[in-house]
Amino acid sequence: MSSLPQFLKMKKNILPNGKSVVKAKNNYKGGILLTTILFLFLFSSLFTLVLEEFKLTQQFTQKSKEYYIAKTMVSIFISEIKQSKKMIDKEGYQDFSSGRLTYEYDQKTIICTIFINQKSYTFHEFYQPKQESDELKDK
Repeated sequence: MSSLPQFLKMKKNILPNGKSVVKAKNNYKGGILLTTILFLFLFSSLFTLVLEEFKLTQQFTQKSKEYYIAKTMVSIFISEIKQSKKMIDKEGYQDFSSGRLTYEYDQKTIICTIFINQKSYTFHEFYQPKQESDELKDK
């Protein structure tokens, strides 16, 4: 009997409905500690990657939002200068609801520095005011 193959050593149970069930004798003894530790390591690694990706996405979104707010502030400032026909000062500032724009003007460029949430953005804009003769040519 000891030389019988494994499938013949299985215990056969007969159920009340007449069907038989074969149960294998399982002699495997081992813990699940190693499997659990590996699963937790895999899960925590994936969670860390997802969390880091979320953090990077949030930072990118915030920096993009601040950049476009700063660029919009410069555009508004330049359009206000063009609409008003008076000369601008060499240096000055303008406060907006989301930050402060400071500017320096030399003969051809306006250097705008914008401060938003302890960050500064600097833009160089070409600006040449229209002369009286240019306005007469436009008409």
